[in-house]
Amino acid sequence: MLITLDDAVTHLRKGDIVALPSETVYGLAGLALNVEAVHKIFAIKERPATNPLIVHTSSLEKAENLCEINNLAKKAAETFWPGPLSLVLPKKDVVPDIVTAGNNTVAIRIPKHPVFLEILKKLGKPLAAPSANPSNRTSPTKAKHIKELFGKASPPTVDGGQAKVGLESTVLDLSGSKPTILRPGMITREELANCLGVDVELLSTTKSSKPCMQEKQLSAPSPGMHQVHYAPKTPMKLYNSIREFRDAQNFGAGDAIIVSEEKIALELRGIGFPKCTCLSVDGCPYTIAQNLYATLIELDAHKTDRMHLIFSGENKGASRAILDRLQRAAKA
Repeated sequence: MLITLDDAVTHLRKGDIVALPSETVYGLAGLALNVEAVHKIFAIKERPATNPLIVHTSSLEKAENLCEINNLAKKAAETFWPGPLSLVLPKKDVVPDIVTAGNNTVAIRIPKHPVFLEILKKLGKPLAAPSANPSNRTSPTKAKHIKELFGKASPPTVDGGQAKVGLESTVLDLSGSKPTILRPGMITREELANCLGVDVELLSTTKSSKPCMQEKQLSAPSPGMHQVHYAPKTPMKLYNSIREFRDAQNFGAGDAIIVSEEKIALELRGIGFPKCTCLSVDGCPYTIAQNLYATLIELDAHKTDRMHLIFSGENKGASRAILDRLQRAAKA
């Protein structure tokens, strides 16, 4: 059911859950400081209690009511907020433990989407808003995807158009001694390092007490860290070249091929694979990110037997975030 912005505010004030548009992906929003509302989010998504939520607010001043803002956080916020960057910082007691999965830190961001921001301002309260999808499934980037993902159980939804970024936010942990990216996004490591004036580490290259979140009893410090995540219902195979795809020899008549750029599609057509879906003309990671989730959800709806995705991007810059999502999705 589609609702207006004002209807969404009314629902949220009552403790209801509403799907809201964001520049990253659509979020399943509820009052962040209302334990009952947060319980509803976890229940609708069937999300494990060990996977924390990101809290969304409308200003840096309001964020300071929820967490301890240090100097690096102020630098990052002044440069990238509103926008697709979540900062992990020491939480204040006002934030319920259920939101943070029992961690003493909380992930905070100010969204850039005008509808989400206006709702936050009218509401005057922070919202927890993980992606509006069943846990571990592909995130929606259009309002219609929510119905496709949840069916009759779909929450009331505000249609704010297609998400402009298309991938979940970069998550930067500023609660420790070294700035560390816990989840890559379209705000890159290089951009963050330039802003902060210090080196920014990646979790995969640091020693963590919770490697890959393999032990279910441990709480993740950030969303998006489980090994299987962002996955379509249809099994998906990931390749870094046409040669790797051909060598696998596992393409069936009911399968679909997705490629990251047009030149791969042209080469495939030349060797007898005429049908494939292109995510971009030239391999631009920002275009690929905008189109990726919509493509996976729509192929799911067509009941494809298997997806074969050939991604030519390197594990650096903005392409790092895309590769992170694809690797986790392919492990389902």
